[in-house]
Amino acid sequence: MVGMFPGLTIFSNPGSSDPEFRSAGGTPEGDRAGLAFSIDEPVSVVSPVVFASPHSGRLYPKGFLEACAASMIDLRRIEDAYVDRLLAEVHLSGAPVICGLVARGFVDLNRAESEMDPHMFDNPSPIWFSQRSPRVDAGLGCIPRVAFNGAPIYRQRLKREEAERRLDQVYRPYHRALEALLRRAQAMFGQAWLIDCHSMPAEAEPTSRSPDIVIGDRFGASCGPGLTDLVEGLFRARGYTTARNTPYAGGFATLAHGQPPQGRHALQIEVRRRLYLDEASVEPHDGFLAMRQHMGEIAHEICAFARHNVGLDADATKKMAALDASAAKSLGRKRP
Repeated sequence: MVGMFPGLTIFSNPGSSDPEFRSAGGTPEGDRAGLAFSIDEPVSVVSPVVFASPHSGRLYPKGFLEACAASMIDLRRIEDAYVDRLLAEVHLSGAPVICGLVARGFVDLNRAESEMDPHMFDNPSPIWFSQRSPRVDAGLGCIPRVAFNGAPIYRQRLKREEAERRLDQVYRPYHRALEALLRRAQAMFGQAWLIDCHSMPAEAEPTSRSPDIVIGDRFGASCGPGLTDLVEGLFRARGYTTARNTPYAGGFATLAHGQPPQGRHALQIEVRRRLYLDEASVEPHDGFLAMRQHMGEIAHEICAFARHNVGLDADATKKMAALDASAAKSLGRKRP
């Protein structure tokens, strides 16, 4: 599977107009600086579901790498590598897919922007001292302090202005786009359903009985039980072992957007990386194609379940698709 997908990309500065934008092999990629996210839109939006992959970005700013003490492979091993590619067929189910494009080591899109480690900065914001969390203490805040196996990312402290720049150029654009997709879904269907997709390393639960899939619904708080039951059953029907909420109950996106009384449902799916990826080389292996097929099938079932829950039958879905020929053009930007 090596070489099947585009690898990491190094560019000069997110948000700038500098055309220097090169792949790891040195091939010019054109002026793509400033891309914080991509959206794969369906031909017609016929489902209240929005799929997301915030941690699969593999764009690395050149200046960031120059300031790094961590190796590239240690940075890449905290990505949810190629989860965006596992979701490549999901938009065919009538739901959009939004993916973060910039590497997790640069900024973590599944954290609150206040989840900062103040000790990483020369002039930290006072609010960062009051916003402690276990993730920040572990070095995995909105601006991560550590890479794989706890390797320190930086040689020296950062300026607070650097954190604000990353929030302005990468973090906030992604979250504005995600919120726009969810608002559109709720306006069209009365509800919005977020499926936040991730992958987890083998080391997270290093026993022979570690589950293949962990489904997080914040212990039932972020969505109705029917969605969790459905997703767990769909994975089990395909031979995967599953667990709920342990060790991952859901991150910032699930907490922020999972508000069932307000018509917002959110579910987190964690896929064991070893099922589709060589974790040492961060390259897909032969299991990738089966996992991509299963993710597409499961997305189709989730979208059908969501349509039923908002009262859309097959005839109504076809009518909406015919009336909604232009909906896919309103927000989307295809993945580069």
